[in-house]
Amino acid sequence: MESAIATDNRPMPRVKAWGILGLTFLSLWLFAVVVGPWLQPYIFSMDDIVQVIEENDIDSGAYFYTEIEGAYTGEKYLRQSLDMGAPDAFGLTWPFISGIVTCLLMLCVGFRYLPE
Repeated sequence: MESAIATDNRPMPRVKAWGILGLTFLSLWLFAVVVGPWLQPYIFSMDDIVQVIEENDIDSGAYFYTEIEGAYTGEKYLRQSLDMGAPDAFGLTWPFISGIVTCLLMLCVGFRYLPE
């Protein structure tokens, strides 16, 4: 007796695959050019951040890729702490999950009750 759900492993037609890829790029472009600037006044302190970036001529796309002493030192300390730490003390543990849930709850409360 055959299963009620048929599994069909045929590849997607090329036109459909290119259409999905094009739609994805179009959606990303629309978000960056239309939705993002439209949301900017509604996001708390986003105008201040954009103003500081423009005034100081900061390349915000390359911000995290700068080679500064603080980044090197931080990476060194992080690697050493992971090497010396107990392997069972990090990863997907209950304290880690509860920390993420707590952070998300604090964000929700903050966005709900902080003044604009």
